[in-house]
Amino acid sequence: MSRTREDPWPAEASTRSWSALYQQRPVPDAGDYFLAEWLHPADTLPDRATLRVYGGSDYAVTSGGGDWTVHVVVGMDPNGRLWLLDLWRGQTAADAWIEAFCDLVRQWRPIGWAEETGQIRAGVGPFLERRMRERQAYVARHAFPTRGDKAVRAQSIRGRMALDGLHLPRAAPSRQTIEAELLTFPAGRHDDQVDALGLVGQLLDRMVKGTALKPRLDEQEDRYARLFANNDNEGATSWKTV
Repeated sequence: MSRTREDPWPAEASTRSWSALYQQRPVPDAGDYFLAEWLHPADTLPDRATLRVYGGSDYAVTSGGGDWTVHVVVGMDPNGRLWLLDLWRGQTAADAWIEAFCDLVRQWRPIGWAEETGQIRAGVGPFLERRMRERQAYVARHAFPTRGDKAVRAQSIRGRMALDGLHLPRAAPSRQTIEAELLTFPAGRHDDQVDALGLVGQLLDRMVKGTALKPRLDEQEDRYARLFANNDNEGATSWKTV
């Protein structure tokens, strides 16, 4: 997971130590909007065949500026638990993050991809679509309007994480960066990764729907039995004896 441009840091180091040393911004132990207890480092990922995979992107306006473009890939297992499968972030020009986007789509084959409406999508959209066709990186893109503050837009993913947590690969190079963003949100210096996760949460609300419980076999209505129970002319009381 992760193709970022950051200094290496031992995967076993705590997020608090990493942030204090490299970011000069100590991370609170428990978190505020997102809680530390919702984050579950994992040594292995589930089998890809068992997951429903979704993606989301938060696009930066300018390359080399203060913001990062972030692509995130999330899987949902049969129990509804979320797994962070892959992440790319960079302060790059559009051509670089478009290639990274296509790489992730080809690798993970997600069901859908979330992004924001706005000038990036409108301006870069035709080039992105051309590269998707050229590289055969096919995925349905879903655009969400930028409305409300960031905390409101992240509410969907927050609710899912509060219920079943977010599982992250322990050895991923960027685990500390995304944990630091989550635990300092919304007051942290950066929130691009949280924004991308928030878009995935909105996509899940749209695409993942509850299923009604199926009746048990002994509770299913026997329509033939009901028909013959009301027909006494032939003296038949059950379709099974006709």
